[in-house]
Amino acid sequence: MTNSEPIVLDALVLGGGFGGIHMLHQLREMGLTVVALEAGTGVGGAWYWNRYPGARCDIESLVYCYSFSPIIDDEWSWTERYATQPEIVRYINFVCDRLDLRKDICFNSRLVKATFDEEAGFWTLHTENGDVYRARHFVSSAGPISEPIWPDIPGREKFKGEIYHTAKWPQQEPDFRGKRVGVIGTGSSGTQLIPLVAEQAKHLTVFVRTPNFYANANNRPLTDSDQAWWMQNRTRIRERLRTSEIVGSGDVFMNEEMLATRLRKGDEYSENERREILEKRWQFGGATMPRAFVDILTNHELNDEISGFLRAKIAHIIKDPATAEIMTPRNIYFGTKRICVGTNFYETFNRPNVTAVGVKKTPIERFSEKGLVVDGKEHEFDVIICASGFDALTGALTVIDIHGVDGKTIKDVWSKGSDTYLGIGVAGFPNLHLIGGPGSPSVLVNVVMANEYQVGWISRRIKYMRDHGLTRVDVDPDYQAKWSQTVKDVIQGTVLVSADSWYVGTNVPGKAKGILAYAGGMVNYKQACDAAAERKYEGFVFS
Repeated sequence: MTNSEPIVLDALVLGGGFGGIHMLHQLREMGLTVVALEAGTGVGGAWYWNRYPGARCDIESLVYCYSFSPIIDDEWSWTERYATQPEIVRYINFVCDRLDLRKDICFNSRLVKATFDEEAGFWTLHTENGDVYRARHFVSSAGPISEPIWPDIPGREKFKGEIYHTAKWPQQEPDFRGKRVGVIGTGSSGTQLIPLVAEQAKHLTVFVRTPNFYANANNRPLTDSDQAWWMQNRTRIRERLRTSEIVGSGDVFMNEEMLATRLRKGDEYSENERREILEKRWQFGGATMPRAFVDILTNHELNDEISGFLRAKIAHIIKDPATAEIMTPRNIYFGTKRICVGTNFYETFNRPNVTAVGVKKTPIERFSEKGLVVDGKEHEFDVIICASGFDALTGALTVIDIHGVDGKTIKDVWSKGSDTYLGIGVAGFPNLHLIGGPGSPSVLVNVVMANEYQVGWISRRIKYMRDHGLTRVDVDPDYQAKWSQTVKDVIQGTVLVSADSWYVGTNVPGKAKGILAYAGGMVNYKQACDAAAERKYEGFVFS
């Protein structure tokens, strides 16, 4: 049932994931009339949609959660070091119920159009099912990795078998028993999915174009003593996460000796000492390798050494040398793609029912009725799974028809580069507030922690506007240009300038190439945002 007249709000929040429901809670606490729109039938955001087998967080559960609510802290306990998708969804549902947020979330509501009315100073927003809203503030928490892309391979519609995308997984779990399954993609989703599908499938074929660096999660249940330790230390650890780059999002239980190397350069240690440090981190598990030394991204020789260490692990674990070579990253620097974290990934390629097919030199030509064609050979499948990733950071908004001042669309504005100011505002789109948008740290840090900071910052700015009788905020184009240049400058001298991945948009045909997220770390980002706020939100134009 659609509303015949527009529903008038102080604010509309897009998205029912971590950022969206926190923003909804925060604005409601401020006394604003606010509604959140969610395209799915339940909360969870990316975790609602990515329910493929093996889906699991690659950031430790204890810090991949909210810190703003003592109630949530006291009443929720995680069961594993790295939480599964179902547990994360249960957590977000628990938060919604405990804070009574569900009544202000509209489910099955996919936003398709948003237009800023310059004269009235309101956004008019249309959903796919015909609902219309008018809101003073439009807050997007659509998610930095929420718009999936299919592989750029012709003929997908011709395939007669079952076909799935990891980010559009059916609620009814597919049965792979006795079936021939093909998987396209070995990024984070593929890494987690492949070992479990291999246990069911009659035969699994994995098509590998650009293999990535990988680390074992070394996941385990959290014990009662772990929980007690966390209760005693969480305030200290969270404060360190907020104020220092020493601790990463997979280092909760890491001892001080291991943490200390993060502040030192690699050449302060001997080669044997460096190898020992890397081995300890490999055994510790998780995405801890990027924080082994302070100069991993700037010291190319050190980066090569770490890459070599990880390549040697592949050669040791995968028994067949030809398969190991297919799975080994070559000619890329460590850190230019997101390191994958999983369980028994490389070991899976030792199974007799698993085959890896390298498609870098001879790409997949096309889908056929029976499967996939590579180098003239048809590989026949009952099921094909596409773990082919996302149109990251910008895609969730460019798929919506968003019109700002003078009718400009955000898709056109971002066609040559994803410029923002502080990753929060876009010039020419008044009262549009971004959470996890381009130009913010988002996907390069603990995204929940980054979201939490942005929610607080945006809330304080909206309060500032209300306190001063201001109804409109836009971005000064000069400040936007300066911040966009800062985002580019931060990666100069680092291995990220050579990135060829979704970090820079090259996984999407036609997308402008450029670093999408701010790579200067959460601490520096907070300093920049706090400094602007202290100077009465310098760089923003109010009226």
